[in-house]
Amino acid sequence: MIHLNTKKIIITTDFSDTALLAIKHGAFLAQYTKGEIFLVHIITRHWEKFNVFTPSITIDNIETASIAVQAKLEQLAQDIRKEYNGITVTTVVNSGNPTAEIIKFAKEINAGLIVMGTHGYSAWEDLTIGSNALKVLTKSPCPVLTMSEHANKFGYKKIVLPIDTSEHTRHKVVLTLELAKQFSAQIYAVGILADDEENKKHAMQVMLRQVDTAAKDKGVACTTELVENVKNRAVATVNYCEKVGGDLISIMTDQDAELSGFFLGPYALQVIHHSKVPVLSIKAEDQPDGASWGDMLAGT
Repeated sequence: MIHLNTKKIIITTDFSDTALLAIKHGAFLAQYTKGEIFLVHIITRHWEKFNVFTPSITIDNIETASIAVQAKLEQLAQDIRKEYNGITVTTVVNSGNPTAEIIKFAKEINAGLIVMGTHGYSAWEDLTIGSNALKVLTKSPCPVLTMSEHANKFGYKKIVLPIDTSEHTRHKVVLTLELAKQFSAQIYAVGILADDEENKKHAMQVMLRQVDTAAKDKGVACTTELVENVKNRAVATVNYCEKVGGDLISIMTDQDAELSGFFLGPYALQVIHHSKVPVLSIKAEDQPDGASWGDMLAGT
């Protein structure tokens, strides 16, 4: 069963505006849950083009790059400590493949969460969210919180929990309820049925009632709603979030991978891409054959 763990939070940064916003989200979460932050930058083979400083500096070797990055990270760490009292911040500079180094470090410290910025696009057909973000999402050993430049609101009081008919959709419920409990948030569980899934309506209603019961057992306020005749699940999810004023969406990384052929399916890609609020992506875990919703939610 997947549980919430924010004791060790990795925040990756490339010093872009979106990455700096991710730092604020990660720091806010760490302060609220008494977690520790690891502020990470990976210098790639293109380090000679490194130009995140104002004024610009010329870097003639990777050792100089590491020193410059470390100084920049330490300044950010000091800013975090000043603004968010009591937070422990450790700066980490490595070089190599960004994805491999981030995943390796996450496993080394047994991180409970990775926070990173990404880039959204206007067209629903465009699924590029940045190669590093995409690879981290698909390979991370822990949940990943991503946000675009629009996610400038902090705190999670209305958490949208989309439920569909996939095998793995239930895996995110327990962790999401734990997050809602910590933030005294309300869960908005929305059942999403495609236009050819009328025969699954009863099963979806049962699932939503079970989520509602699990939320009540944990002392979490929960609203449930069924959205039918959906053409695009991602569009429906983002639209529902905007309708209820949600400030976080909780999804699975492999929501529809079985159909798409990709570990991070089109649903997850599109939601991450176009959501104006942070998206918490959770990787499914193996469950015993025949595990039911009752088994998954028992003891929450």
